[in-house]
Amino acid sequence: MRDQVEPAEGLPTHWTKAALGDVATVINGGTPDSKVAEFWDGGVQWLTPKDMGKMEGREIANTPRTISEAGLAKSSARLAPLGSVILSTRAPIGHLAINTAAMAFNQGCRGIIPGKRLDHVFLYYFLSASRQKLDDLGSGTTFKELSGTNLKGFEIPLPPLEEQKRIVAVLDQAFAALDRARTHAEANLADAGELFPNVLSRAFEPDEPWELCRVSDLVARGIIDRPIDGNHGETHPKKADFVESGIPFIMASDLADGTVDQSGCYFLNRKQADALRKGFAKHGDVLLSHKGTIGRAAVLETDFDYVMLTPQVTYYRVANPGILDRDFLYFCMKSS
Repeated sequence: MRDQVEPAEGLPTHWTKAALGDVATVINGGTPDSKVAEFWDGGVQWLTPKDMGKMEGREIANTPRTISEAGLAKSSARLAPLGSVILSTRAPIGHLAINTAAMAFNQGCRGIIPGKRLDHVFLYYFLSASRQKLDDLGSGTTFKELSGTNLKGFEIPLPPLEEQKRIVAVLDQAFAALDRARTHAEANLADAGELFPNVLSRAFEPDEPWELCRVSDLVARGIIDRPIDGNHGETHPKKADFVESGIPFIMASDLADGTVDQSGCYFLNRKQADALRKGFAKHGDVLLSHKGTIGRAAVLETDFDYVMLTPQVTYYRVANPGILDRDFLYFCMKSS
């Protein structure tokens, strides 16, 4: 043990820093011989990095697999007392757990048993904040591993024990508030997801009957414009026809949340697009996917004089906005 620890750089002056091995005991893990049945399915909890990766909280009492007392005695596995911090030191480096029952673990982990000057939850939080630094200390060709020597030499801040407990209380309160906020946000998103179609449905169920007509009637009355070459794509270009930039070629997957995502779409050069001239749409058109993925709707906003459409997408161009509002048409397409 060191006789004295030094003040930690950049930390309050009454804090000190110490090598982890000076204020805690680090123990290695191990795996009993898998061919010996009596070493397994006993009363000793046995943790692996894979198990730790599936944890949702910081504490664990029961593990998917257990070993026997004989398996513990006949292997390099050690038993960490409850209230230790278990750290995965390979595949990957950085998973953390606090065991609330005495527990062993495999060679991919190391157990850290805090001394009297170190609060185990404070240690957990600090190591959690230091994952990248711990990973940087790892070495190896097949996979990185954090050695026991490097882990014992890893420096940690060491404020007075009461200060450690105060910090833990503050962090616990902050993370509990974040969990509540996350739960509320997820619930609100779920409610919004259900609310939107319900609001749309009610909007299109008026108290007094509305005039109903087919799209073909609106075309015949000149309310929706239908160019002579049709209003949906008729030719799907070959993969070799696409280029890195040019005229956007819009597919059903590019229609999302009421807009047309042109950042990740395919492109045609203008000569190829002009040669096709089948299924082109302009700024302000309402697009609807009508085959394959049915029902996606969006309003096209583009700086191009036109964009090309896959045969699975139709466009509707309002020719008489005094009778039919474009956004009303879009929400009508989105409703049930």
